[in-house]
Parts: sequence; structure tokens; C-alpha cells
Amino acid sequence: MFTGLMAGDIIIDDTRTLIKDENAPFYFPVYTVDGKSILMTQNAYTGLWVMNRSSEAVEKLTSAPGAGFHPRSLSDGSIIYRHDEYEKGRKYTALYKANESGIHLIVEKTRFVSPANMVNDRLLYLISDAPAMLNGISGEREPSLHGFTTVLNDKLTLKLYRQGVESVIAPQGDGNYIWSQVSPAGDMLVYTKTGDGTFVCDMGGRVISELGYAHAAQWSPDGQYIVYMKDLDDGTQYTESEIWIVTYDGEGAWQITDTPDKIEMYPQWAPDGKRVVYHTLSGEIIETSFEIVE
Repeated sequence: MFTGLMAGDIIIDDTRTLIKDENAPFYFPVYTVDGKSILMTQNAYTGLWVMNRSSEAVEKLTSAPGAGFHPRSLSDGSIIYRHDEYEKGRKYTALYKANESGIHLIVEKTRFVSPANMVNDRLLYLISDAPAMLNGISGEREPSLHGFTTVLNDKLTLKLYRQGVESVIAPQGDGNYIWSQVSPAGDMLVYTKTGDGTFVCDMGGRVISELGYAHAAQWSPDGQYIVYMKDLDDGTQYTESEIWIVTYDGEGAWQITDTPDKIEMYPQWAPDGKRVVYHTLSGEIIETSFEIVE
């Protein structure tokens, strides 16, 4: 797969299956901030488990509905997760923090809580369209996002918050924008516009590169690469999906998996930038390690 080796090429070192249990499938794995553990969930984001990478021991943190939807880990080892519940057909979300002292409610249940961006152990998110910031360590709400620059997905729209001012980014015009993520340096944004593909732009909305068919794109820790899935379906179910890595400018791309018998999805980078973890449609958790030739 990798011939004509050049600086910046990626060489696969190893691929290993961390979990394979047809009776207990797991999905949407994500590394903790220290890279020593992996968080994962089950069907419909129900429950949250943590797996120690060294021992591969698995511990259940909670059975809460929605807990596996974008959980966040903190520098002190704490895990923040959602608890979704329905009242009279309306969805409410609370936030909990799990640590060595137990499980603690940190945000009372409310409507329309968006996934959070993480900056220095702070969660930046939306509650009912209004921006909010939570200090994950103290569990206290902070007054505003002033001093932070971030982009949050709000009902298929990209909202930019810069120095307390809100604006909308729409580089491809009106439409549905999904899978957005701010680069580690806070100067670029990767996103997908449904029907048009995946793009990288600066924080003013100027398009830097067009990545094409690149779903669920995620920045590498150094901001130089993007991992994504290239999935296909027949209109009712997935028929194939492979994991790829591309440079943020779209100049170089590498296929990380090539397995017709598996459908690999939703990759996530390790904090050291040398591994990615992903799940298969059947509920396996797989990790691939690699070397980037400088």
C-alpha cells in the first residue's frame, strides 16, 4: 500500500482488535486525554465503559441513556457524560462527572444541550441556542465564552464565537453543516456540508482545502492531519467503510484500513498522534498504530 516512501508518509505498524464480543458490542471509542484508556458505549449511545489500554480491563461507569454521546475526559482523570431522558415526549439532558469520589451531577437537566468543545478543561457548548462554558474541574459555570474562539454546531448551522461575538460561518452557502471540529491551534475548522463534501476553512470562513468524501473527520493532535471514514451505503444500510488519513491541505492521503469483510467507522486520534481507534459495524473496537515519516 505504501510505496515510494517520502517525508510525511505514513507507515502502518500494527492493527489489533481490542474488543470482539458478539454478545456485547461496543461503539464510538474515544481516548482519554492521557491516552491510557478508551471510553466506549453501546447501541444508541447507551451507557459508558472505560477500557485500560495496557491491561484491556473494562469497567462500566454508567448505564445512563446518552452517556456515550461525546463523553469528555479531563486532565485530573474525571469523565463528563450526558444523561438523556424524556418527559412527555420532550428530551432533557443533564451532565454528570465521574471520578474516584463517585458520580456527581454538575448540570441540571435542561433542553437542547449540544456536544461540547474542550479547551483547557473547560466545556464550551450550547444550551437552548445560548452559549455556555463549564469549568470541568470545579463543575462551576463560567460567565461567558469571552476570551475563547470556538465553533459550535447548532441545528446544522456553524456558529462562530470570538471575543464574545456570535456569527454564522457558511462557506458553501445555505445548507446543512455537520461534523465540525476546530483545529488544536484554534485557527482552522473541518466540517462536512451535506451533499457537497468535507472542507477545511480558516476561522473567517475562507476555504483552505476540499477533502471530498470524508465523513466524521477528526484533527490530529498536531493539526497537520485529519482522519476520517469513507463509507458507502445502499440507501438502507452500510455496505462498506474504510479509515483514511489526509493532510489538512488535501495534498497527501493514506488508506489506513483495507478490509472488505469489515465496516470500520468513526475514527478518533490518540493524544500522542501515533494511533487511531475506531469501531466496526458489528461492534468490535480496533486500534491501528503507525509512524509518520518526517
